[in-house]
Amino acid sequence: MDPEHEPVSRQNRNDAARMIDFQRASQRRQAERVVDTPVGFAVFSGRYRHSYDHNKFVVTGGDVPTVLDTAERLLADEGLQHRYIVVHDEQLGEALAPALIEAGHTHERNVLMRHDGRAPERRTADVVDEIALDELRASDHESWLAELPQASAEAIGHLVERRVTRLRAAPQVAFLGVREGGQVVARADLYVDAAAGVAQIEDVHTQPDHRGRGLAGAVLATGLQRARQAGCDLVFLEASADDWPRRFYARIGYQELAVTHLFCRVPG
Repeated sequence: MDPEHEPVSRQNRNDAARMIDFQRASQRRQAERVVDTPVGFAVFSGRYRHSYDHNKFVVTGGDVPTVLDTAERLLADEGLQHRYIVVHDEQLGEALAPALIEAGHTHERNVLMRHDGRAPERRTADVVDEIALDELRASDHESWLAELPQASAEAIGHLVERRVTRLRAAPQVAFLGVREGGQVVARADLYVDAAAGVAQIEDVHTQPDHRGRGLAGAVLATGLQRARQAGCDLVFLEASADDWPRRFYARIGYQELAVTHLFCRVPG
């Protein structure tokens, strides 16, 4: 490796590790119960049984046979009908993919993206406010119904009400959004750990009939500003490797540092 690029590469690896540590801590904070193993940990929530994100196995290392056996055993012993497995190591995720796909799992790659520090641009003068948890229920309910039209009312209810656990996801949590006509039309979550100097912006969403106005950019700019004011030198978000927001985030200053894997098998 070129010695001139080694400090940059080392910083990138360090920041990628900090992002992953932040996500793992966040997942553990939201869980009702955590089961640790040598190759990862499982998080469980009986209250939000239909929330895959609250009932899953997070792989932290190990060899392929042990990971496969451990994840299947723990999720089956919990009586879960679904299988949801997150892998934070890119190479291990690729190694696990053939067996999990063969067993009926879908496979999604996500990218962790760090902001490069540039001043954010805003295309709109719309005010971004902090949104109360109760205000987000209607927006969440509408979004989940559109995404999962065949889901039961109970499942949708779990997905909407689980947001309360996000208040534990980091030492500081804020739900940011733009209101119009008394409704939240664009929003994002901000999770801040000032002691670690890390913040994550997550769940960026604009209602379909309000897109193209720069509202998401305004919410992201506000989240970034608040994270910087809290003293965070590392602000990141996560995007699907196969979806268009990845390119949008890149245009506004987010750089890809790591690839994570998500495997899911649904009942039936």
